[in-house]
Amino acid sequence: MKLGFSTLFWSGALGTDLVPWFERLAEWGYDGVELPVVGAEDAELDRMRSALDALGLARTAVGFATSEANPISPDPAVRAAAQAHLLRLMDNARRLGAEVLAGPLHSAYAEFTGTGPSEDEKAWCSDVLHLAAEAAGERGLRLGVEFLNRFECYFLTTAAETHALVQRVGHPALCTVYDTHHAHIEENSPAAALAACASTLGHVQVSESHRGVLGSGQVHWEETFRMLHEVGYDGWLVVESFSRSDPELGGLLRIWRDLMRDAEDVARPGARFVRTHWGQSPS
Repeated sequence: MKLGFSTLFWSGALGTDLVPWFERLAEWGYDGVELPVVGAEDAELDRMRSALDALGLARTAVGFATSEANPISPDPAVRAAAQAHLLRLMDNARRLGAEVLAGPLHSAYAEFTGTGPSEDEKAWCSDVLHLAAEAAGERGLRLGVEFLNRFECYFLTTAAETHALVQRVGHPALCTVYDTHHAHIEENSPAAALAACASTLGHVQVSESHRGVLGSGQVHWEETFRMLHEVGYDGWLVVESFSRSDPELGGLLRIWRDLMRDAEDVARPGARFVRTHWGQSPS
């Protein structure tokens, strides 16, 4: 298991102001960080990579689909744009030195049709993700498909649905992402959800029900960690909390109040929380 912290806590973009926090994350026992790569410039990616290399921190990347590049659009031109968008994200992730690119890569964020996913949409998405997975494999990268809760997405909202899509694509470079926040809203139990996606599970984001400090909300943590061990998961566990440091991102994710004073309030105890529940000695 490798422990990461998502820089989405601070912003949806990269910046030099993250570097001092990298140093503190390393001190608190993190193995790496998860960084957003949508719209990232080469110079930013190079600067982040150099800073992380100097600290011995590994990294994963996070990205998402957009309205103009939507894998489930009925418009072939938009689906072609989605393929090009995913290629750019993958190139950004590799430039950063990431081993995983995870996120809601399957459909445009917070866009709804008023109905559930159609068979056409599943087929379109499968085609786009198959081409993307082939490109990811060539780059030595894994793509992680993350389901979201019903208020942020309609196309994939459960672990079982995501597992089915990943199996349909059928490429080893594509895996399921399990986020404890979304699962808390949508699943009947963590054990059943993790069992449903066990064979395709490749990335886990550890997030509280209210997106704040781990252990202070309603996620069923004991059951979650027990089942992760039972299914043999041994990949990244990325602590993902959000704040209003970036008002635009906070508004997009409906974070309307301050859940903690600063990153230390969530990152430092988060490292202890995850390692203790995983059965490791905290740093």
